[in-house]
Amino acid sequence: MTIDISQLPIIDDHCHPFMPTREKRDFDNCFTLSLIPPKSIDTRNTLLFKMVRKEMISLLQLDPAITDDELIRHRNERYRSNPKAYVDMLFKDIGLESLLVDYGFPVMGSRLSADELDWFHQTSSSVPTRRIHRVEATYHRLFEERVGFEELEELYISELRDEVEHQGAIAFKTVIAYHTGLKMNKISRSQATASYSKFLDTPDDLAAEKDVRDYLVLLAFELCMEYDIPIQMHSGAGDAPMLDVKLSSPLLMHDIVSDPHYQAVKIIFIHTAYPFVEEAGYLVNQYHNVYLDLSSMIPFSSIGVQPKLRQIFEMAPFTKVMYGSDGFNIPEVSWLGGRIIKKELGKFLNDLVEDQLISEDYAYTAAGLVLSENARNLYLRNWDRRTNG
Repeated sequence: MTIDISQLPIIDDHCHPFMPTREKRDFDNCFTLSLIPPKSIDTRNTLLFKMVRKEMISLLQLDPAITDDELIRHRNERYRSNPKAYVDMLFKDIGLESLLVDYGFPVMGSRLSADELDWFHQTSSSVPTRRIHRVEATYHRLFEERVGFEELEELYISELRDEVEHQGAIAFKTVIAYHTGLKMNKISRSQATASYSKFLDTPDDLAAEKDVRDYLVLLAFELCMEYDIPIQMHSGAGDAPMLDVKLSSPLLMHDIVSDPHYQAVKIIFIHTAYPFVEEAGYLVNQYHNVYLDLSSMIPFSSIGVQPKLRQIFEMAPFTKVMYGSDGFNIPEVSWLGGRIIKKELGKFLNDLVEDQLISEDYAYTAAGLVLSENARNLYLRNWDRRTNG
């Protein structure tokens, strides 16, 4: 008996737009989270790239003896000659049902242009894309404009409301972990006002900056409760060296997740908080409003995926964990993640059946929950809205 979940549909709970204009590196060097340019000789000798190679040879029906250079050249020709057909093939291969897209990518640098977004939406149109709004995309612009505090607060809240009411956002997201960390504090409005003035005068005043960011993100929490939408929290690993991973452990959120007021907010720790995987699974078990997505850990932890799934589900319910890829810049990240989650989750569930911990029927139920059903059950508002249709 083998649990085969290859035909089940997938919802990618967290990813970013892809497009050739953002593919600044050679294909082999796109499979890294680091902003520091890697060396191809090193990248091609990672187990992750060996997995990329194996799966692409299978998909494209290529000679297993093909060289890395020939494989990359073949991929580039296929993708660039007919991007939509190539992307449609990738999506069909993994049974992709929808992409839930954070449009605030990248964390720093130039934002996506209208032409880039049009290209992405046309190329990805075989499946619905749904909108996640990154709150920093709103308040960073207001910081740059140096608006007064009252105007900052008013415009910030107004734009977040517009995102939900008119732009079709199904969730908010924050990357506060990148800036001042996840140890957030409740900040009074008067304290936020004073700290904002200090921050404008002295941008390197980290204490003042932290007060303002904490205040604004917790304002977004209030709107999440009002509109009954989740908020995705970046946690764990990210773009080195920009992110100090020590500040991105979900355990730092203790004061907020333990506050009865915020237990009405559906908080999703994305990226499995990798490498804080067991900690994240513990929090999902302990707090009814805390969820976890698997993006970034899948596919970037390569052969570590199955051991990490075991760590997560030591305590986490199958009803509170969702598949995601953190795909960005190239379409193959989302595709590879889909292939990996089906293989590794299937193996994990098969082991549980063989150990007589779960039934075969429940194995398929659990797989369906993680791959798509949990996302459908969590992102309720604006689910009928798509950004590429």
